[in-house]
Amino acid sequence: VQHHDWLPTFVAAAGDPDIVDKLKAGHKAGADGKTEYRVHIDGYNLLPYLTGEVDKSPRRGMIYFSDDGDVLGIRADNWKVVFMEQRCQGTLQVWFEPFTRLRAPKLFNLRTDPFERADVTSNTYWDWMIDRVYLMFYASAIVNQFLETFKEFPPRQEPASFTITNAVEELEKFLASNGG
Repeated sequence: VQHHDWLPTFVAAAGDPDIVDKLKAGHKAGADGKTEYRVHIDGYNLLPYLTGEVDKSPRRGMIYFSDDGDVLGIRADNWKVVFMEQRCQGTLQVWFEPFTRLRAPKLFNLRTDPFERADVTSNTYWDWMIDRVYLMFYASAIVNQFLETFKEFPPRQEPASFTITNAVEELEKFLASNGG
């Protein structure tokens, strides 16, 4: 389950199981029913799965993003491919330290290694990973498929920043537009 799944699931529970497709096509909603929304929701209606109507969730994977909008990794079924990692361990300090971009992605089987520690705790991880390097192409296909959605539905806003850089840029724009 990803947080994107709750909107379609709750709307389906309220009686509209097709909200994702309606929103892609353009759907009028709101208190007056006149405001049209045309957006791509990356969520699935999980209601049939949660009620036992179907045995499997429609969500087969997900893309992990940082707060800055970077693609950190991809999960597909039991597999996770990691492109960037947070090397700081625990505590609030993780919010102060940058992610490390990997030169080559790491691969984990979350069924057998749910804590993603095999690269540190196993003497045979790298042999195991090289034997499964073909899965990297699968991960690339998932990312490319996701990026294709941006052609029709481009991002609506930039990710928030926890640094002063964005504030300074906004101040400079304001001053430039007001003769300052």
